[in-house]
Amino acid sequence: MEGFKKCSKGHFYKEEKSDCPYCPNESSADDVKTEFLSETKSVSKDDPLKTQVFGGQDSSEMRESNKPASTQAFNPTKTMIVGANNTVSDNESSPQVRRRLRGWLVSFDLEDFGVDFKILEGRNTIGSKSSNEITVLDQQVSSVHALILCRKDVFLLSDEMSSNGTSVNGQDLSPRDPKELNDGDEIKIGNTTFLFKKAFK
Repeated sequence: MEGFKKCSKGHFYKEEKSDCPYCPNESSADDVKTEFLSETKSVSKDDPLKTQVFGGQDSSEMRESNKPASTQAFNPTKTMIVGANNTVSDNESSPQVRRRLRGWLVSFDLEDFGVDFKILEGRNTIGSKSSNEITVLDQQVSSVHALILCRKDVFLLSDEMSSNGTSVNGQDLSPRDPKELNDGDEIKIGNTTFLFKKAFK
């Protein structure tokens, strides 16, 4: 290889070096460290090929501007590391969709002083999994047990093929056969009883 030497241990290094920088030797170790430091200092802060980290404590110093990462233009020559709460996209971040509060489920079976769950416009899943809108910690409740749909101020309750069933005012529901809910209805899911209340405008 032109411009390189080979040491006795088989390492290749630049011709201008007197000793192999990879072999253990105090002077060569210092040379490697000095060379590394000089190379890192020569890299410009605005170098387009430099990796940029967003979301850290000093992220404002590393960015090209004080704009959030999501508003900066995409550059395919840069590696961008973004924190969990940030996203990188070409367009503005979309606003979060807020759903209107339409009712509540209240239970005294889960807590002595009572606990309430909000029912929002649209779909409200009920079950033991934390991904549900209403999570019920009851061993008789399936992971996705039931669904309350609120559309145009009409509330429909459906059993979602649960193991232990769902009942309204003592009547068992057939799986996936929705029943309309009225203010004050009593819903039983597993071993937990809820009182359904509509929100008033």
